[in-house]
Amino acid sequence: MQTYKKITDGFIRIVEHIEALLIAGIVGVMLYEMILRNFFNRSFRSSTELCGFLFMWMAFLGVCILYDKERLITLDIVYAHAPEALRQLFWFLGKAAALLLGAVMIIAYIGMYPINKTSYFSTMQWLSKAWHFLPMAIAGGFIVVKTVWQLLDRVLTLTGRQKEVRA
Repeated sequence: MQTYKKITDGFIRIVEHIEALLIAGIVGVMLYEMILRNFFNRSFRSSTELCGFLFMWMAFLGVCILYDKERLITLDIVYAHAPEALRQLFWFLGKAAALLLGAVMIIAYIGMYPINKTSYFSTMQWLSKAWHFLPMAIAGGFIVVKTVWQLLDRVLTLTGRQKEVRA
């Protein structure tokens, strides 16, 4: 289980660095566009599509980071003051929902791939839209992997087969 955790932690460290580059890229493209428009009365035609592309990657890779750090919005107010057994039940139901969400994200990407691989951006015609939606599948895959680890960890801890390892 420790190896599994080290792999997911390493992935998140890489994603955090990529996330910083994506944010800097969006800011850089917008600043470049603003300077071109205001000082040179010109425009970088691809800026809107490029910012959208970078934003899509930023958003879905951000989901990986938030899910890893358990910072996504939850409805824990419903069960925060409930008995321990009910809290455990809600925790397992939440993880089942996360597992399904991750699987749906992967399946959606695979299902749309035949269409997206032949669709291109209007100003970046060298870039297939399959790349635009790839972070959705990556985030879905991470959610599945992390959730499986969390479920295994919780079950092994509850059955007394290992000491609790915090995600």
